[in-house]
Amino acid sequence: MGVPGSLARVLDDVKAERAAQDALFGPQEELPDGTGPSWTPLADEAKALVAEAASAGMLTRRHILHEEVLEAFAETSPTSLRNELVQVAAVAVKWVQLLDKRTSRATAPEPLPAAHDPASARGHGDDAVPELRRMGHDAAPARHRARVSVHALLLRDARVLLGRRAGTGFADGMWHLPSGHVEAGEDAVTTLVREIREELGVDVAPADLRFAHVMHMADDWVHLFFAAEQWVGEPVVAEPDKCSELAWWEVSALPPDTVTYAASAVRQAAEHRAFSTFGWPTAAPTDASTDVPAAVSLSAPAPAPASGRSGHA
Repeated sequence: MGVPGSLARVLDDVKAERAAQDALFGPQEELPDGTGPSWTPLADEAKALVAEAASAGMLTRRHILHEEVLEAFAETSPTSLRNELVQVAAVAVKWVQLLDKRTSRATAPEPLPAAHDPASARGHGDDAVPELRRMGHDAAPARHRARVSVHALLLRDARVLLGRRAGTGFADGMWHLPSGHVEAGEDAVTTLVREIREELGVDVAPADLRFAHVMHMADDWVHLFFAAEQWVGEPVVAEPDKCSELAWWEVSALPPDTVTYAASAVRQAAEHRAFSTFGWPTAAPTDASTDVPAAVSLSAPAPAPASGRSGHA
């Protein structure tokens, strides 16, 4: 890592922490592992999130450690569990080494490059602040910026349209809602109208998109879900390089290989809950939510579609 003795120092710290824990809590050998296949869906989701972040150039060490931990949680075989925990430890140790290396650099800051001059950084928003801090220069605390995505719940009676992802690097082979990332300069509804047209070849009027649910997910995404019961045209696989098939599924009986957070959001919306969190370690259930009436019902049939539109074929 470019810091002499870095690994030995971190391992010494780990040994000292282990001794302190044993002294405080005892060996706790009677505790069960608490692992098993019930964690597999979350492990698969974490793996897909790593692939998505990597393809978007936004992979972080948190993504990697999160995946390794959940993969360990999904194991039952002692040998496999041990191997996964060793991987967790290796990722964590390397992260600590990098923090030590970053700290050693911060004690002797280099001259501030023009591209990161605080005056010019202000013109580029808060994204420049973490880089300034890593270089050892004082800067105002960065404001958290979540990434936003939009999802469409196209409804026919009590059925919702899902597509099987393929060739994208994220959750390929799994069922998912039509969705996309909000781009700079676009509002959420404009983004979703565009994504629906690109993915399904149908046109939805902005006024026909009704808010159904919002989810704050632990990988710093805010997912917005809108329902539509009217549109122009018949949905087709308009992007065969990203989707292999479309199918209508009962809202109350989604396929087991539906992307986990999307299935959770559909369930929350069907239960008239407008907000939920997903995957946060501090939240008790992964679908902890507030009982706020949603703006659309997913269980009752919608009114007859307007002329020239498809909704209940």
